[in-house]
Parts: sequence; structure tokens; C-alpha cells
Amino acid sequence: MSKRVFYPILCLAFGLFARAPEMGQALTYAQQLVLLEQANRAFEQALTSPEPQVAQGYYQQAMAGYEQLIASRVHNAKLYYNLGNAYFRLNDLGHAILYYRRGLRLEPGNRQLQANLSYARSRRVDQINVSSQRSLWHQLFFWRNELSIQTQWSFALAAYLLVWSCALAHLFWPRAALLWGLAGAAFVCLVFTASTLLTHYQHISTRAGVIVVAEVVVRKGNGESYAPQFPQPLHAGTEFEVLEERGPWLAIQLDNGTSGWIRRDSASLL
Repeated sequence: MSKRVFYPILCLAFGLFARAPEMGQALTYAQQLVLLEQANRAFEQALTSPEPQVAQGYYQQAMAGYEQLIASRVHNAKLYYNLGNAYFRLNDLGHAILYYRRGLRLEPGNRQLQANLSYARSRRVDQINVSSQRSLWHQLFFWRNELSIQTQWSFALAAYLLVWSCALAHLFWPRAALLWGLAGAAFVCLVFTASTLLTHYQHISTRAGVIVVAEVVVRKGNGESYAPQFPQPLHAGTEFEVLEERGPWLAIQLDNGTSGWIRRDSASLL
């Protein structure tokens, strides 16, 4: 079969494949495994394909499979990692960064996700420096980028149990070392309890997002009639936090503290 015939057939198959999630049918575990295997095989075929156009079709097929799994409520860091890689291979930095970050929400310490996110960020057009206040915050609570909420809570609980163990031991065997151990465990418990609660609060109260279109004009208000906020538009892959939502518009704040309004359909939220 010639490549001129093969590629349209591949695209047609992808179209049917991509529409499957709209059916809303739950997938059994066996179906999920088959779908994952098909998506991974398509990704591997894309990597080894000598024709860029054919490889693009395989990447799209892989993406459709991963997205169908996500639509069927399969959520894990490896799945988001694979989907982010497929988008990155298609030079879609916006969606690549989006899925890398979604994966890191599930596994903050995942080295592969961290490395790929860092590299994708280095490739985007807009290189926005983090404000000094945010930089200091990240330095003080550095472990929040490495540990999930569940892990932080486990440390807090372990420290809490150690506090009571030291207290009970001190009743029967009074030693200064036990008091120091109690004080240290209490400090660790307080730190990780505060960190866990803060991380959880930020996840439910702060909405972050990523620009996923090629470029978008940031405006001074929620309408096309408002003047641009910045001299240049923002480009795919730029990250932000949502300050306010008004209809089809989002008020966003960038890492350097500047803010403005963009159309909702120009970005995806985490």
C-alpha cells in the first residue's frame, strides 16, 4: 500500500478512535489494558517512523488512546507523562506542559516528569521570571515540590505518633534525650501538618492554567474592546493562576505578579 493511501486511512482510523470517548461508555479493566497497549504501540511506531507526516498520525493516535483512558477516569502520573510526551513530539508545548503538570500533581517527586517539564519550559517563547516573593516561598517549603499531600500527611502522622511515644517513655524513663526527641517530633509534626493543609487549600482554592493556543492577547479588561495589557501577546506554554472568571474571560496572574484578561478558550486549567 502506498503512503499516499496509507496516511489518509490512518487519519480516518484516528478520527474514529478520537470520537470514542464521546460515547461515554465505561471501560473494563481489560479494555483499558488493550487501549493502553494500542496507544503505547502507536507512540513507538511514531518514534521509529521515517516519514514525519506518518509519525504525526501515529502520535495523534496515541494521544487519542491516552485521552480516552483519562476520560474513563484513569488517572496516574505515567499516563499524563506519556500524553505530555506525545504533545511535545508534535511541538504543542502548551498541552505538553499542561499534562506534565497534571502528572506532577499526582506524583510531585517524579523525576521524569520534572525533567520533561523543565525542558518544555525552556523551549517556550515567554520566559517569565518568578517574583522574589514566590521564589522565597518555594525555597522555604522546598519539599512541597517533591512530596505528595498523602506523603506529607504520613510524615505529620508519624511525627505525631513519635511525640506521644517519647512522652510515654519519659514517664517511665526520664531522660533529657527523650524531651529533645519529643520537641523535635512536635516541630516536624507542626511543619508537615501546616504544609499539608496549605497544599490542600491551594489545590482547592487556586486554579492554575496554561496557554494552549499559539498566541493570545492579554487585555486590560474582559472584552475585545479593551486595550492590550502587554506590548506582546502570550504564547503557548505560558503558565498562570486564575484570579477571576467572567463568562468567556479569565483574569490571570503570571509568575512575575503581572495580570490581565484572556479568553477562556485560549487556555486549559489544571
